[in-house]
Amino acid sequence: MKKKLREIVDNLEHEDLIKLQKDLEEEGGIHIKKLISDKIQQLEDSEKAVCAVCGNPINPYYTEHYKLIFGPRDFRKKASFCALDCMEYFLKDLKQAKTIKE
Repeated sequence: MKKKLREIVDNLEHEDLIKLQKDLEEEGGIHIKKLISDKIQQLEDSEKAVCAVCGNPINPYYTEHYKLIFGPRDFRKKASFCALDCMEYFLKDLKQAKTIKE
């Protein structure tokens, strides 16, 4: 559900509103600028995903794409796939690599 800026401000606590006001007045909105820049970067990065197997660009608005997050907790890896068959191929390869390693 997308929210308008007015709705977001209406739902903020008094303490958060004071922090926002202080940031805008005293610090030139540095924290707000960084927060918004980070969110824009995150959205743009998610739109630039390519399939880890075939290299096709992935449309973020298409419902048939998959993401796999794997690896140890301190070093997570993320792979995106354009279709289920690409993900199956990747998992088969990953399983073979692991058995060879052991």
